[in-house]
Amino acid sequence: MRLYCVDGTNLVRVLWGYAPGFDEQEESDSATLVESFAELCRRQPDRVEVEVFFDGPSRPWPRPIRLPSNLRVSFSWDVSSDELILDRVRARAFGAEGGVSVVTGDGELGRRAKEEGGQWLSIHRAASLDVLLASIEKRFAR
Repeated sequence: MRLYCVDGTNLVRVLWGYAPGFDEQEESDSATLVESFAELCRRQPDRVEVEVFFDGPSRPWPRPIRLPSNLRVSFSWDVSSDELILDRVRARAFGAEGGVSVVTGDGELGRRAKEEGGQWLSIHRAASLDVLLASIEKRFAR
């Protein structure tokens, strides 16, 4: 089963195109991101596992979200979510659980993930959430 480690804070800011400081809108878009990955996980229950990482402490979603068993949401609290993501990459590289892909627009994190044995799915400002999810799901249609 392939694990996708999603750099949630980075992805929300890249896909929706704004900087820090728009907290209410960022929380709403974060919920949309998680809901979208939840749908992907429901369609691919035995093939994909997703963990979405957000910087900072946990917080309530602006609306209820039901998570499937193959989706986790993690908050970094006092450390960088990048470090938590790299920890997952390292653990998978030395285990037998399957491959790991890091989904981020952060070039430094992506390069470090590749150095640690993972793959990097790079996201750019021109990307859309729908295209991203379709490209992930397409990998399992083969």
